[in-house]
Amino acid sequence: MQTPARILALAFILFAFTLNEWAFEFIHPTERDIDYFVRLLVVIADVFFIDIIAVLLFFGKDLSAWNTLKRVSELFPKLTAFYFGLFVSFTIFCCAEFGTRYYFKHFYKPPFKDVTEWNPQPTIEDSIFAYRLPENKIINHRYLVNDSLIYEQNYKIDSFSRRITPTDTITKDKFIAVAGCSFAIGYGVNDNETFPYFLQQQMPGYVGYNYGVSGFGTQHLLLQTREKITTKEIKQKQGILIYFFIDNHLNRLIGSRRIIKLWGENFPYFFLDDEKKLQQQGTFKTGRKWRTLFYKTITNSAIVDILDLEIPFSISDDDFKLAAAVIKESKKEFEKNFPDSKFVVLFCPGSKCSGELAALLAKRNIDFVDYSMLFDINSKEYLSHYSDPHPNGKAYEEIAKKLSEYLTKNQ
Repeated sequence: MQTPARILALAFILFAFTLNEWAFEFIHPTERDIDYFVRLLVVIADVFFIDIIAVLLFFGKDLSAWNTLKRVSELFPKLTAFYFGLFVSFTIFCCAEFGTRYYFKHFYKPPFKDVTEWNPQPTIEDSIFAYRLPENKIINHRYLVNDSLIYEQNYKIDSFSRRITPTDTITKDKFIAVAGCSFAIGYGVNDNETFPYFLQQQMPGYVGYNYGVSGFGTQHLLLQTREKITTKEIKQKQGILIYFFIDNHLNRLIGSRRIIKLWGENFPYFFLDDEKKLQQQGTFKTGRKWRTLFYKTITNSAIVDILDLEIPFSISDDDFKLAAAVIKESKKEFEKNFPDSKFVVLFCPGSKCSGELAALLAKRNIDFVDYSMLFDINSKEYLSHYSDPHPNGKAYEEIAKKLSEYLTKNQ
């Protein structure tokens, strides 16, 4: 006895409802994190189910399910073949996705286990920057690999949310400020091993200010020159601002998939309009919500995770132009507050983006030093630990020495 098509359609309706995540959450609410990728797969599966149900209901009057599908394939052979191919491809992908998830959960073992401990938490929420360092705190930072302590540091933060750069008591009438990310703040090194400290030591007469914040991108430089690197926080009237650039700042500027996944969903969103003018529109979450939602969705995929896919796949010419525009505006804001001062972009050793970005900076009369080939920053000699990509004190000292020679020569 063959199953009537419309009875099978009803069975599909019940089956689709049972497997639907929203229905399951309604019947049995949980507090688990939303898996946007599973929701996407559920939506696609629902589309397939709806199509099959519609075919069975519309063409299946007084026919069995098999005869209904046979009739549809005869009426629409190419469309049926295409649809069947999509369904098989989707099924294979789902098997691969959930098979990969099972592998990660039950079989995968990382090459090492690293743990980062903070006390108190190193950042607090901020409406302008997304987050910032807390004021007047000593932040304890411990890094362990396979339960062994690699380093333990105490970061002293001043009343302006800056890591304190130790200095002598001699009054200095000029400043040298460093902006950037964890490379600028000195992630994992002592107060007397940071880049601003060594730079200050190499340049007598200058007091160092550390405006580095872990995770910041190029857009934060602009906001800092507007909100923080001003006469309200720096009492000297003349000095130098160094932007310590690493390639990943570009990913943070454009809000790539990895950045949205890890920490940058609420980062400020800058873009160039049709007239190539720099604009800001909220954050990545509010200013371009659909693209950010797409990144969050695919980030939940185990396949994307195991392949470590970055989207977009590369930095485009427009991305470089956006970065150059942001840096140019940053220089303008800085010079507005400190008219007789110098603004320099420093390309970190190992940079692969220095060539294209440096050419754009040169066209905009922005001073820069390209230290991309100064030394191999990924060698054991210049790393805090093989599991930590941040430079050690020796790396900072060599960069500071090289930069101080340049600055002294070009004062």
